Amino acid sequence: MRALISRGRVDGRPPRSARSLLSLVDSMAAEAGDFAAIAEQHRAQLLRVAQRLSGNAEVAKDLVQETLLRALRRFAQFEPGTHAGTWLVTILTHLFYDYLKHQKVERKAEPDLVALEPAAYEMTMAVVADADLYAAIVALEPELREVVELCYLQQIRYREAAAILNVPVGTIGTRLLRARGRLRELLTNTKGRS
Repeated sequence: MRALISRGRVDGRPPRSARSLLSLVDSMAAEAGDFAAIAEQHRAQLLRVAQRLSGNAEVAKDLVQETLLRALRRFAQFEPGTHAGTWLVTILTHLFYDYLKHQKVERKAEPDLVALEPAAYEMTMAVVADADLYAAIVALEPELREVVELCYLQQIRYREAAAILNVPVGTIGTRLLRARGRLRELLTNTKGRS
């Protein structure tokens, strides 16, 4: 980057705006060098603390890496003369608390996430042959077969199907629910015989 800025030199000296930019680049390079030395000096200590806190080597490595990344972003806030190891361990500890909170949220949400997984019958429905499906629909009770044919095969809306069959709209939903359950039973029995 310094080479790019230096190209705009006039009379052997960079323009005034470039000089201030060069001094900023130099200070950033010095800070990066200082941070690299601090990180290398305290990496082993951070890893020991992270392993003690988490009890897991992989989590500890991730915590150390995230600690150093966060410390690098905030290195301008680091006050020279203070103990860098303590500063880094404080960042690590805060990250570990965040990790624990995240784990707690995941554990709380786990039952809901499991409920979102497809049920076993939904996965097996994809491999049902068309002939088996048609045979199962034909085997339904007449009132359930009518609703399946109207709503699924002809793709008529519930309200229109209710008007055709002269029943309330809620009855259409109930019959479809019963029809799906009955189809599931019929197709499971067909699959078991194959």
